[in-house]
Amino acid sequence: MKRIEESGEISFKQAFVDFWRGLFSFGGRSTRTGFWYGVLMMSLVIPWGLLGLLVVLNGIVYGMTGPAGIFWPVLIISFLVYLVVSIIIQIGTWALFFRRMRDVGFKTTPLVIWVVISLAKEAIPFLPVLVGIINLWLIYIVSVPAGHFVKQYQNGFMKFLFESPETFEFHDDLQVIEFEPDGTEEAVVKGRIMERGKVSFKQAFHDYFHGMLSFGGRSTRAGFWKVALIIQVLMMIFWTGFLGYVIIRLYSYPAEEAALLTFMTALGVGMIIFSAFVPFGFANWAVMIRRLRDVGLKLKTMFIGWGLMAVLNIIILIVFAAGYGFTLGMIWGTIWNVGIDLIIQIVFLCLPTGAMATQKEDSKFFENKALF
Repeated sequence: MKRIEESGEISFKQAFVDFWRGLFSFGGRSTRTGFWYGVLMMSLVIPWGLLGLLVVLNGIVYGMTGPAGIFWPVLIISFLVYLVVSIIIQIGTWALFFRRMRDVGFKTTPLVIWVVISLAKEAIPFLPVLVGIINLWLIYIVSVPAGHFVKQYQNGFMKFLFESPETFEFHDDLQVIEFEPDGTEEAVVKGRIMERGKVSFKQAFHDYFHGMLSFGGRSTRAGFWKVALIIQVLMMIFWTGFLGYVIIRLYSYPAEEAALLTFMTALGVGMIIFSAFVPFGFANWAVMIRRLRDVGLKLKTMFIGWGLMAVLNIIILIVFAAGYGFTLGMIWGTIWNVGIDLIIQIVFLCLPTGAMATQKEDSKFFENKALF
C-alpha cells in the first residue's frame, strides 16, 4: 500500500483517491482538508447512503415476496455487504486519523496506545466517559495546522508525545506573498475563504460551497447570514415535508405489512437524503467557525465556549428533571436549552468584524486587532 504524504491544498478528488490508496498507510501524513474530506465522504456519506439503499432494496423485496421467498437471503447478503464495507472504511478511517495526528506533530506510539484504550474502554468502569471527553478534544486536535504540536523544548511526557523540529518536515506551500498596488506585501493563505468588506449573495453562496472545509478563514456578517438563513430554512422545510409524508403514509395503510413496507422505504430514502445533506452540515460548521474567527475568537476559544454551553445544558436538564419529573423535565429543559443556545450563538454571530479582538500580541483566546 502506497505511503500517503499530503501537503499543500488538497482537492476532494485527491483526498478520495488518497483514502483508498492509503487504506493501510498509517505512517504518512494528511492535511486538514484531506482528513475532513475523508471523514465527510467515507465515514458519513457513503455508509449512510449505502445503508439507505440496502433498506430500500429490502423493502422492495419484502413488498414483492413478503416475509417468505428470497427476502431473508437478500437481507442476510445486505447485512454482510454492509459489514464488509464498514470494516474496510473503519480501517481506512483509522489510517487517516493516524496520518492527520502525525501531520500535527504527534508520534506514532501514543496513537497506538490510544487506539488500544479506545477498543478496550468497555471493560473498565468510567473509561468510556473519559474516552468520550478526549474524543471531543481530538476534534480540535485534528483541526489545527500542520506541525501545531511540534515542540522545540521537550522533556519527559512531551518528548514521548510530540515530534521535535529536528525530525519534523514543515510544509509552507499554502503560505504565499501577494503584492498590493501600492507596493506593500500581504501574506495570503491559499485554499481559505477570506471575506472582506461588502459580500454579495453570489459571493456568499460561492464561498459557502467552495469553503465547505475551510475552517481557517474568515466570513463577514453578510457572508454568513445571506446564505445561512436560506440554507437553514430550506432544510427545515424539506425535513418537515418529508416527515409529514412518512406519517401520512403510515396512517394511510392500516394493514401491518403495508405499514412496514412504507416505513422501510421511507427510512431508506431518509438515510440516503441524510447522507446527501451531511456536506451541508460541514459547510454550516465551516462558515460558523469562519464567522466567529472574523469576530475575533480563536478556535480553542470556540471549543471552550461550546463546552461551557454543553455543561450549562446538562445543569438545566437536571434542574428541570428534579422540579417537573424526568419526562416533563426533559421536554421543558430541552426547550430552554435550544432557546438559550440559539440566543447566545445569534448574539456572537451578529457581532461586527473584530468586535472581540484584543490589543494583546500574545493572547491565547482572542485574535489580535492588527489582523483586522
